[in-house]
Amino acid sequence: MFLSSLVQKAQQLIDPALFRHQFRLPDTQNPLYEITAELTLPAGNKKSPRTSSRSHGQTQSWDKDNWDRDDRGTHYVGQLHLSEQFLCFSTVHTSFVSTASISASSAFTGRTHGTGPAGNGFTLPLCAVRRVERLHTQSYMFALSITTWNGFEPGSDTKPGPPPPPRLTIQLDGSRQQCERFCDGLKKGLRQGIKEVENMRMVAADCYSEFFLYDDFDAVPSPTKADGSERKPPDTGLGSIFRYPGNARKLRDRSKMRLWHEYLKENGRNTTLVRQADFHRLIRVGLPNLLRGEIWELASGSLYLRLQKPKLYIETLRKHEGEGSLAIEEIEKDLNRSLPEYAGFQSEEGIGRLRRVLTAYSWTNVEVGYCQAMNIVVAALLIYASESQAFYLLSVLCDRLLPGYYSQTMYGTLLDQRVFEALVEKTMPIIWDHLTRNDVQLSVVSLPWFLSLYINSMPLIFAFRVLDVFFLEGPKVLFQVGLAILRINGEELLDATDDGTFISVLKSYFARLGESAHPKSENPKHRAITNFQALMVVAFKEFEGITQHTISAERAKHKAGVLENIESFAKRTSIRNLGPESKKLSANDLGFLYDRFYAVLYERQQRAQMMQAEAERRQRVARARASEIVTGVPVSGVAAPELGRVALGGVGSATSMDYDCFREFLAGIARWAVTDSPSSPAKGTSDDTSAPGNSRAGGKDSGGYFNTFPRSGRAQSTALLSPWGAGPEPAEHEFMRRLFAKWDMDGKGELSLQNVVYGLAPIKGNRDIMSSIEWFFDLYDDDQDGKVDREGMLRISEALLFLSRRGISSGMSTASTNGNGGLHDGGPDGKGNGNKDEQFLSAVSAFIRRCFEYADPDSHAQPGDDAAAKEVDLLDLNSDGSEKEMADGPVATGLDPLSSDTKSNSILSRPSNNSFGQTSKEGVKNAVANNAALDPNRSVHITLPTFRMLVLADEVLESFFDSGFANSFHLADAPLPSSTITSMPAYLGRQPQQPQQNVAPVISPGGAGAGVVGPGRGLRGMLDNIVTDGMRVAQEVKRRMDEAQRELDRGATTRGTEEDEDDEDDAG
Repeated sequence: MFLSSLVQKAQQLIDPALFRHQFRLPDTQNPLYEITAELTLPAGNKKSPRTSSRSHGQTQSWDKDNWDRDDRGTHYVGQLHLSEQFLCFSTVHTSFVSTASISASSAFTGRTHGTGPAGNGFTLPLCAVRRVERLHTQSYMFALSITTWNGFEPGSDTKPGPPPPPRLTIQLDGSRQQCERFCDGLKKGLRQGIKEVENMRMVAADCYSEFFLYDDFDAVPSPTKADGSERKPPDTGLGSIFRYPGNARKLRDRSKMRLWHEYLKENGRNTTLVRQADFHRLIRVGLPNLLRGEIWELASGSLYLRLQKPKLYIETLRKHEGEGSLAIEEIEKDLNRSLPEYAGFQSEEGIGRLRRVLTAYSWTNVEVGYCQAMNIVVAALLIYASESQAFYLLSVLCDRLLPGYYSQTMYGTLLDQRVFEALVEKTMPIIWDHLTRNDVQLSVVSLPWFLSLYINSMPLIFAFRVLDVFFLEGPKVLFQVGLAILRINGEELLDATDDGTFISVLKSYFARLGESAHPKSENPKHRAITNFQALMVVAFKEFEGITQHTISAERAKHKAGVLENIESFAKRTSIRNLGPESKKLSANDLGFLYDRFYAVLYERQQRAQMMQAEAERRQRVARARASEIVTGVPVSGVAAPELGRVALGGVGSATSMDYDCFREFLAGIARWAVTDSPSSPAKGTSDDTSAPGNSRAGGKDSGGYFNTFPRSGRAQSTALLSPWGAGPEPAEHEFMRRLFAKWDMDGKGELSLQNVVYGLAPIKGNRDIMSSIEWFFDLYDDDQDGKVDREGMLRISEALLFLSRRGISSGMSTASTNGNGGLHDGGPDGKGNGNKDEQFLSAVSAFIRRCFEYADPDSHAQPGDDAAAKEVDLLDLNSDGSEKEMADGPVATGLDPLSSDTKSNSILSRPSNNSFGQTSKEGVKNAVANNAALDPNRSVHITLPTFRMLVLADEVLESFFDSGFANSFHLADAPLPSSTITSMPAYLGRQPQQPQQNVAPVISPGGAGAGVVGPGRGLRGMLDNIVTDGMRVAQEVKRRMDEAQRELDRGATTRGTEEDEDDEDDAG
C-alpha cells in the first residue's frame, strides 16, 4: 500500500519540463493526468499495391519473420498522459512486444529521461480526436476507442482522398476512481479542442503528406480534388525550385518515398502520426527530400508550436514591416555569406526567404535577436522547409534543443565544448593525452561542428543526415558523431602535432565521406558501404552509452567554470569600454564596481521572480523531487537562474538599475546608505564581516559577483524572499535621490555600469579637495546658476549629518589631525576631552551658522536692503548689550522674529535653547536688522567661493571633503590618504599638537546611536537638536572668532605702518 501510494503521489507531480521535453510539447502544456495503459493498433486499414494479394486484415511490417503471420494487431504498454491540449502515449523502445499485454509486459521501466520521443507511442492534439467510444470488455474496466482525423475527410472506395488515420484502442489500467478522473479530464479537453480545428486544417494543408497520400504511390497524381478544385503541392523548400542537394538516384530517394508512403498510410500522418519502431529506423537511413521538412517538424515538436499559433510568422512580418533594428543590420551583412555554394542562395528568391525568416525571429525573440551561425542553419532548413516551417524550427532549435547556442555569449556552445572535451578524455584517453601534450586545441575544429550542426563541415547531403537524427534524438547526436569522427581518424590524429595538421586530417576525411569505407574488400556489399555509413554505425553503436543523462551530468559539472570564464571575459571587455573617465579609478575598484553592480541587478531580478510566484515555485520543487523518484534524474523544479545572469545575455538579463536597485547597491558599498530601521539586519553590526566594504577583491570569498549570494538552504530562501535579500536594508534620503539624479546623465531614470563608474570617478579619483567641494556644491545647485538658496543650505547640513551617521574614514595622519579634528580639540573647557560625536555636530552647527552669516541676499531683495547692508559690519552680529549677556552665560530665549507666522520649514524658524551668540530678543532683532540673511522672509544664497571658505574654515569639514567622503565608498582598494596636511591658522586658536598613540583614523560622530532620532522626526528633528548639542561650544566658537577678527585687524594695522615706513625710505 505504501509503495502504491508513493507511485500515485509521484504520478500526480510530474515535472512539466520533463513532460514537455519527452513529447516535444509547447511550454504552455502541463501534465494533468497520467495512467498506465495498453495501446492497440489495428493490423491494417486499406489495401495497397504491395498487399493487394493478401487479406485485408493482415498487418504491414517489414520484418520478414512475421510478414505472413496473422495476429490481432500491435500492442504497446506504457503511460498515457493528458495535458491541456494533447493526449500522449509513450513507452521506451525496448518495451515493444508485438502481442504484449499488461500482465506479460516486464520491459516497461518508465520514462525516457526527457530525451524526446524515442519510444513508441503518439502525441495527439485533442483537436485531432474526432470521436471517443467506450468499449465493453471483460479484461479491462475502461477501454476507449479513439477515432482521429486532421481536419479533412478521408477518401473511400467511391471518392479519392487520403486514407483515414488509424483507430486507436486504449485500455486503461487503474482503479475505477483513477480511470473516471482521467476520462473526465479528457472530456473537458475535447470540448476545448473543438476551437482549434481550424488551426489544425491550416497546418495540415501545408504538410506534404496530405498531398502525397491522396493517391496510391504508383498512381498518377490526381489534378483535381473531389470537389473539383485544383490540387497543388505545398511548399517543400527551395529544393523544389533549385533542386535538392545530391543525386536523388544514388540517395535512393524514390525507394525511401515508397517506404514512407506505406508507413504513413498505416500509422497516420502529421497531427495523427503514431510512432512505431519503423519510424526511427526510417529516419536513421535518411529522409526523402519532399518529406524531410515535415518529419523535422514532427520529430522536433515545432509542428505543435505552429499548431498553436499558425499565423504568428505572417503577423510578425506584417506588424514590423519597414521597421529597422540592430539585428536586421547584422542579418543584411550575413545574407550573402549563407551557403553560397547552393544555387538557391545566389538568387533573390532564396535571399528573400532567408531575410524574412531571420527578421521575423529577431522580432519574436528580441533578447536573442540575431547571432552568427543562425544564417547557416536557417539557410539549410529552407532547402527542405517552407518559410513558416523554418521559422518554427528555428524557435525550437534556439529555445529548447540548443539553449544558449545562439546568444551573445554563446554560453551553450562553450559549455558543450567543455563537455565534449571531457567525453574525449574519458572515452579516448590516448588521443586526449596527445592533443594536450602538443597543445592542440580541440575546440578549433569541434566548435564549428556544434555551432553549425556539421553543415559547414560536411558535404550537405551528409550534414542533413545528421540533422535527421538530431531532430529526433536531441543534442546527444552531436556528441556521438563528433566522438565517432575522432575515433575513426585516431591513428592519423596521433601524427598531428599542431592545429594546422589536425584540421587538415579532418578536412580530408570529410571530403571522402561519400567514398567506400572498404575499397579493397572482395565482398561487394562491403565495398558499397560508404565512409558516412561507417561513421553512423560507430556513432550509434560504439557510443551508444552517450545518453542525454550523460550530457546533462557533464553540463552540470562544468557549468560553473564556463560561466566564470564568460563572466571574466565580459568583465574585462566591459571595463575596457567604459571610457576615459574610468581611468581615474584603479583596476581593482573598477572590477569591484562591476561585480557589485551586476550582483545587485542579478539578485534583485531573481528575488522579484521568486516573490512573484512563490506558490508556483514550491510546487515545482515538489514536482522535481517526485520526478527524481520516478526517473532517477535530478531535475530542477525552477527555471535555471543562469538565464538571468548578465554573462548570458539571455532573456531577462538586466543591464541597468532603477532607484531602488541603486539604493541597494549603495548599501553594499557605503555604511551611511544603510537604514537605521530596526528591521535592518545590519543594524548594530556595521563592523562585522557583513558590513559593506569589508570584503576585498583579494579576499577568500572573492570570485565575481556570482559568489556574493547565499548558496543554499532555508536561509537562502528566506533571504531571497526579503525585499532586500540577504544584505542590509538601504536607507532612503534626499541625498541619495540627488546622487542618483546626478549620475543619471541621460535622464532615463536608470543607471548603467558606465553611469556608476562616471559618477564615482570624480569622488574616488580626484585627489583635489577643491574639486570635491565644487562637486558637492553642484549637487545642491538645482538650477546650475552658481547659487544655493536657504533650503539648499539646510539640505547640505542634513546631508552632512546623514553621511556621518556611521563614521567617516578620514584618511588623515595623526600628525595632521591630532586625532581630534583640530579646531574642536576639546570641549568648551579646552581640556581636549570632547568626543567625536560632539566634534562633527559642532562642525555642522558652526557650518549652519556661518552659512547664514555669510549668505548674500538675492538680487530681487526688498528696497532699502542694500542701503542697510552698506552701513553695517556683517561680521558684527552682536548688539551693544550682547557681550554682557554672553558673560552671564547662555539664556533660553524664544527668538520671536524667527518664530513668527512665516511657517518656514527651516531650523531658524523653530525655538531653540541656543542662540548662536544672540542671547536676547533685542540682540536678535539687531542682528536681523544688521544681516538680512537671518530674516526667514528674505531670500538668500551662498555661492561656491563662500561655500569653499566655510568648509576650509573648519578642519573637520575639510578632512571630510578631502578624503572622508571619498573613503565612505568602500571599494576594492584601501582608503585614500589625505591629500593635504592642513595647518590651522593661528587666529583660530589651534592648540599645540601632542603625539598620541593608537589614534583611530575614523571620525565616528555616529557611534552606536548617532543619527537615530525618534519615530516620525527624521533628520529635520535632528537639526532641531543640533543647537542644544552646540551650546557647550557656542561660547568658545564666538570667542575664537573675536580673537581671529582682532588678529586680522592688528595684522592690517601692522602692514599699514610698514608700508608707510617703506614709502618714507623710498622718498628719502
